Amino acid sequence: MSLYNDNRTSTTESDVNYTSSSKRERDKWFQEFREFDYGIDINDNIILIQDEIQTGLLFDVVSKVRLLKKINTDLKSITILLNSGGGDVVETLGLIDYIRSLDRDGIKTNIVCRGMAMSAAALLLSAGTGLRAASKHSKIMVHQLSSFTAGKLSDIKSNARFAEQLEEDCNQIMEECTKKDKTWWKSNQQNDYFITSEKALELGIIDKII
Repeated sequence: MSLYNDNRTSTTESDVNYTSSSKRERDKWFQEFREFDYGIDINDNIILIQDEIQTGLLFDVVSKVRLLKKINTDLKSITILLNSGGGDVVETLGLIDYIRSLDRDGIKTNIVCRGMAMSAAALLLSAGTGLRAASKHSKIMVHQLSSFTAGKLSDIKSNARFAEQLEEDCNQIMEECTKKDKTWWKSNQQNDYFITSEKALELGIIDKII
C-alpha cells in the first residue's frame, strides 16, 4: 500500500536520462553562446568581425585561427562572418596578407557579409580566398581613402605620399579580386559608392548572394 494517497509520481530512470540529456544540450548551447560572445564558433570554424576594423584585430584573428588549427588538425577552411563599417586600412591590408598566407598553407577563407561591408571592410570582403558571399539586403560601400594629419609641411607631404601609396595598394587588390581594373575603381571611388548585393555580384566583389 502506498504511503501517499495523492497523484505524486516517482522519478524513473528515463526521467533521469531525459534530465541529464536536457542539461547536456543546455550546457552545449551555453558554451556555443559564450564562444560567439568571444567572436568564434569552434564547431563550424567561424570567426566574427562585427565592429570597426581597428589595430589589434589582425592578431585577434590570428589567435583564433591558431585555436581552430589546434582543435581541427586537418583544417581546410575558415569562415569570417563580416558586419563592419570599415576602419583602419593598414590593419585591413595586414588581414588580407594573412588570409593569403593561409591560402598558401592550404586553408581557404570564406567571407560572408551579413549586414554591411563598407570602406576597408568591402576591400576585405573582396579578398576572400574561398566563397565570398553577402545576404540579399547587405550594403557594401567603397570610397576614396581618407586621412587626417597635422604638423610641419614636410610631415604633411610625407603623410600624403603614404596615403597615396595605401590607396594604390587598395586599388591593386580590388583589381586582383574583382572584374574591374584599378583605374575603374579609382575613378568610381571619388565619392561614397554604395553597392547592392546584386551589383557586388556583377562587379565580382562577391561570388554568391545567400
